[in-house]
Amino acid sequence: MSISKTIEPLIHKYPTWMKYSGIGSRVMGEKGWNTGIKKNIPRHYKHFYMTWKIGPQEHIHSKPNPANFEMDEFGEIAPVQNPRIYVVYPQEFHEGLWGGEGVIKGLKARPETRHRSFTPPTARYWWPKLFKGVVHSEILGTHIEMVMTNRGLLLVDKAYGFDNYIMKTPVNEIYAWKLLKLKREMLLKLTDKDNFAGGKTDIYDKYQEFCVPYEEADWTGLTLEASYYWKGLLKEAIKKQIVIESNKSEAEKIPLKSIYRQELVHLLKNGHLDDLDPELALQEQGKSGGGMFSSIKNVFK
Repeated sequence: MSISKTIEPLIHKYPTWMKYSGIGSRVMGEKGWNTGIKKNIPRHYKHFYMTWKIGPQEHIHSKPNPANFEMDEFGEIAPVQNPRIYVVYPQEFHEGLWGGEGVIKGLKARPETRHRSFTPPTARYWWPKLFKGVVHSEILGTHIEMVMTNRGLLLVDKAYGFDNYIMKTPVNEIYAWKLLKLKREMLLKLTDKDNFAGGKTDIYDKYQEFCVPYEEADWTGLTLEASYYWKGLLKEAIKKQIVIESNKSEAEKIPLKSIYRQELVHLLKNGHLDDLDPELALQEQGKSGGGMFSSIKNVFK
């Protein structure tokens, strides 16, 4: 079941203005989690996804004013507002270590002229400085090459290692799907202590505080909606839940031979087949070819 089929009934159920309002989108989003295939998704994954959806909240591209109030040139006191700069996170962001930095879309300031100009200002994109780097993961026991920024590398150094940065940083601040995939691999690695990194118990003890149950680790880093965030990783959580429910329904199916065997045992215990003559059944077998089973079949009718 696709997400469009899950959300479509909710769209027709509520008025149009709810789709474009904040409270309406929250109500429809909560209803979406309680209907269709999404209602059976584990709660810990819902918490993971809703936290990721918040996105980076640190003021990376601006310097906020720490004061609560300020006085203007006219002596009026007003609350301090720190508007957040709109940041675009392209597909390349989700494949590297950018440290929350993104692409800023803005307008170039027009040169001062004597007369007012009605010409629209020129649009411009500001890209962060990118370079290829390598980080080392002690949990995975490998070096990972990716495109990164100076801030991303600085955050890894502040966390005293790439593993600590991935484990301690909230998922909304990491935000990149490749890094969340690496976090999933790390958590799955920590669930198997016996086969961890070739028996290196010292490394396991170092990161033991981040251990979670296998089910929670297996759901970490899965995408939920079809989007452009990372090609080839669309609706992973939906597909996983469909497989789980399909396997569960198959396991609940009881073969007909088991059902018939139980009914036959029940009939034998209650004496319903005591009147069945085996010699007569063998004689009928030569005539009709059904034999004893044809006589038993008549009992079920």
